Amino acid sequence: MKFLSAEKEFGNIEYKYSLIGKKDDNTRLEELASQMKFRLYEGQGEALYYVGVSDDGNPKGIPSDDLDESMLTLKKIAVIADSRITILRRVQGEEGEVAEIIIRQEKKPDELPVDIRIASIGNVDAGKSTLIGVLFKGDLDNGRGSARSSVFRYLHELESGRTSSVGITVIGFDINENIVNHNKIHPPTDIELLEQSIKTISFHDLAGHEKYLKTTIYGLTGLLPNYAMLIVSANQGVLQMTKEHLGLVVALKIPFFVVLTKIDITPHERTIRTIQELKKLLKIPGVSKVPLMVKDKEDPIVAALNIEKSSIVPIFQVSAVNGDGMPNLIKFLNLIKAPQNKSLQRESVFRAYIDDIFMVSGVGTVVACMIYSGSSSPNDKLWLGPFDDGSFIEVRIKSIHYKRVNASIVVAGQNATFAIAKVKRDQVRKGMVLLGTQVEKSAAFEFEAEIYVLYHSTTIRIGYTPVIHCRSIRQSAKMIKINQEQLRTGDRANVRFKFMYKPEYIQIGQRIVFREGRTKGIGIINNIF
Repeated sequence: MKFLSAEKEFGNIEYKYSLIGKKDDNTRLEELASQMKFRLYEGQGEALYYVGVSDDGNPKGIPSDDLDESMLTLKKIAVIADSRITILRRVQGEEGEVAEIIIRQEKKPDELPVDIRIASIGNVDAGKSTLIGVLFKGDLDNGRGSARSSVFRYLHELESGRTSSVGITVIGFDINENIVNHNKIHPPTDIELLEQSIKTISFHDLAGHEKYLKTTIYGLTGLLPNYAMLIVSANQGVLQMTKEHLGLVVALKIPFFVVLTKIDITPHERTIRTIQELKKLLKIPGVSKVPLMVKDKEDPIVAALNIEKSSIVPIFQVSAVNGDGMPNLIKFLNLIKAPQNKSLQRESVFRAYIDDIFMVSGVGTVVACMIYSGSSSPNDKLWLGPFDDGSFIEVRIKSIHYKRVNASIVVAGQNATFAIAKVKRDQVRKGMVLLGTQVEKSAAFEFEAEIYVLYHSTTIRIGYTPVIHCRSIRQSAKMIKINQEQLRTGDRANVRFKFMYKPEYIQIGQRIVFREGRTKGIGIINNIF
């Protein structure tokens, strides 16, 4: 077994050396079922069990007959815990066999599935939208863009074949590991998708063209993706925008994996050269990742269970036209781990940044928000702001929708839309927040951040005015104080910024990205004035 470490008291991983002799002990089974429920709670409905492994993570292994009996016992425990088990693999340990098992809790129809957000990034024409379209519909592309038509939002995107906005596409996995969207006889409605799925993958399809880089940065900073999917065309190789996007996800510390597309039309020699370019890029200082070529049936398991906590970067080779490599990618997406339990955030105060505004006939003003902490329900009263003078107003939430379905409550980590009573469309802008009434309302024109300059062609001095990206905030800010005379590529400094046009709601510890032309940098807010 790979990547085993000592068992932790909290988390969704459990080690069992053996479960023989316990299948008829009802008291012990109930105790083990309670333990399983806790592990499932920690993993938001998913838990990993290793049988044949000691508590310190040593994969000793047990005889095959003992492992078979342990599996029967584990199935009984899973029934009591309203769950199902799937054996991922059985491998040879030091003294016998070791089994790796994933356990999934059965979901009630009115419960929301766990959601994993994946940002799709990469150079223009690499095949990002096409790949997502194939995963969404289950039908292969015809080689002329038939798959991507199902994920584009606007007519001009369909006509040009290029994404210019942030498109969100949702696929769902049921407890039997099938993709719910692929039901051709009865394609699921939005409500049925949430009812039938135990896990949903929300793909944020980001623009690849350089002129839409600000939209891509917003998608990475404002929508808080759990993972990033870097798409590289095998016949194009590693291009400048590939490096730009990779630099952003590394700087923002977003776990990522690479998908090499168009392998069906790329000569084998060119594919090998592209893979070599990728491996070289991933190993450079500052990135320092270990490429893992996904080839056999065990590789997606190792990749999915370790991508978040280790330095490995899985590399998939796929074709959206003939389907090569797609089963490994789907298996990886099915097994990829959900974000850590948000119970503490759900119990804290409500904070959500507005990232889009709509005017819906018969409803009024509707805002799309990424919820960062707390929870909210219809009829809640919240603070909306800051306005140009730094003020907030109290508003009432008429209704809430999550993935186009009416919701009675939404919690941290979800992307939802809120219908706001008695607020005009032109009063609201992107970057505003909705806050719980118990939150201290504050808006700042100035803040200090510890920054790192990723690239600048010359020097940065006081008076330099880049665009600041922080969550869904996007506004120009002037550097009014720097703790050194000038900054160049690779320099670190403490810098005081001043927003140019209006105050914003920001917090200490939030990450920022600043840019101006090809100049880019990152930072962390450490003081607010």
